Amino acid sequence: MPKNLAHDIDTKFIRQIQQQQIELALLRAERDSAVRDRDLAQARSEGHTKLIDALLESLRPYGFSRKGFLSAIRRAAQTIPDHGVDSVQHTVLFDGSNRILQTRHGASIRPFQTRPHRSQVTG
Repeated sequence: MPKNLAHDIDTKFIRQIQQQQIELALLRAERDSAVRDRDLAQARSEGHTKLIDALLESLRPYGFSRKGFLSAIRRAAQTIPDHGVDSVQHTVLFDGSNRILQTRHGASIRPFQTRPHRSQVTG
């Protein structure tokens, strides 16, 4: 009888240890996911900083230099690695520069209104 009691106690502790190992593995997976999310957020933040720096560098007293902006974006993109977490900065620079350089039709430009030609005016 003592053998079975000892075996039952051992089995109970083994199951507790297995459960704790499963919980530890889950906690490690959550931690790794949080670390990846943090690193990704930091990389995006760095990308936005580079985008803003390029924008500020391209501002001139009388306007915005598209060539200067594109040059600054290209220089910034050359310093970013192509692989790993930091490579997300390429996407940030690409999307951000497209938003800055896009022309918004109708936003501040009103359509050109023409006057009717003299031959079209009756009366």
